[in-house]
Amino acid sequence: MSRRERGFTLVEVMIALFVMFLAMTAVSTFLVGVKGSGGVLNLYKQQSRIAQSGMDSIIGLEIFRKDLEQAGYGLPWNNIPAYIEATSMILNDSGNAPRGIVSVDGGGVSGSDYLVLKATNVAMNDACRKWTTLETGDVKRAWTTVPANAENLNAADRVIVMAPGSTGTNWRSLVIAGGAFSTTYNNTAAFAPATAADTRIIYGIDDATAPRMPFNRADYYLSTANVPQRCAPNTGVLVKAVVKQADGDLDAPLPLLDCVASMQVRYMLDTDGDGSVDTPLTDITALDAQQIRQQVRRVQVSILAHEGQRDPGYTHSPTNIPVAGTPVDISPNRNYRWKVYDVVVTPENLRN
Repeated sequence: MSRRERGFTLVEVMIALFVMFLAMTAVSTFLVGVKGSGGVLNLYKQQSRIAQSGMDSIIGLEIFRKDLEQAGYGLPWNNIPAYIEATSMILNDSGNAPRGIVSVDGGGVSGSDYLVLKATNVAMNDACRKWTTLETGDVKRAWTTVPANAENLNAADRVIVMAPGSTGTNWRSLVIAGGAFSTTYNNTAAFAPATAADTRIIYGIDDATAPRMPFNRADYYLSTANVPQRCAPNTGVLVKAVVKQADGDLDAPLPLLDCVASMQVRYMLDTDGDGSVDTPLTDITALDAQQIRQQVRRVQVSILAHEGQRDPGYTHSPTNIPVAGTPVDISPNRNYRWKVYDVVVTPENLRN
C-alpha cells in the first residue's frame, strides 16, 4: 500500500478528537460560561431580562402614579346615600363619604400594604374617564374633539351628577332624583338644576352596569398568583384590581410590576393646617374622608423589586433594604439586583 492510500492511525484520530474537544469547550465556556460566572449567552440573557424589567417598570409605575394623582377625583362630599361597596369589606366606607385614599398597614403579602383608591376615573372602562356640565333644561355640553365624540359620554353610559355647592355643608353634593343616585346619560332631566345660575357636573361611572356605589374603586396589592418563574422566592406581582359595580367583587387584576418583595405606603400630613408637613404616618384608617382631604399633603409609595433574573455572579449589598422606613431582609435572595422605586405624588384631587 502506498503512503497516499493509508488512513489515519488511532493516535492521530484521538489527537484530533482531543483538539476538537478543547475547541468546543472553549466555545461553550465563552458563550455559556461556567458555574458562578457569566458567558456571552448568560450575560445577554441577564441584560435582556434587566432591560425588559426596566421597560415593564416604567409602564406599570406610570399607570400607578397617574392613579395615585387621581385619588378623590369626582367623589361626593355631601348628601351621601346608602350604598354598597366591596364584598371583601376591606376599607369599605358604605353609607359614609368615601375616602379618596386609604390603606391597611401590613395587610398584604409578606407585610406589604394593601392600598385602596377611590375616584370616578380609576376604573378601566371608557365612560369613567369622561365628564361634562349639566344646565337647566337638561342642556349638556358636548366636547369638540378629533376624532369626533372621543370625549363625549354615550347615551347608555351610567353617570352621577354633582352639585358644586358653595359652603362646607353642601360642597360637592351628590344629586339624588327619584331615590336614585345614578342614571344614564340620556336620562338626566330630573338631575338638572332648576335655575340658570346653577351648573352641575356629570361624571361617567360605567359603560353599562348600574353603579352600586357613586364612584369607582381600585385595590392595589401584591398577588402571588401567576408570578414569573424568574422572580425570587417570596416575591409577588403588584396588581391593580377594580371593584366591579355589578357585584362588588374584584375584577381580573392588571399586573403593574413583577418580582416585588414589598410595597409600603407613607402619608405626609399637615395636622395643624399651617401648610407644612409635620406628621408622616403609615396608617390613616382612623381618619374620615374630610380629615384625609384636609390633612394629607403628599403620598409616598415605596416598592422593593428586583431587575432581571437570578445572577450567580452577583451579590447584592446590603442585605437589609429600607422601604419607606420598613427594613426588608433579602439575605436569602442576594443573587438578584434589587431596587427601591419611590412614587411620590401630591393628591390635589382630594381637595378639589
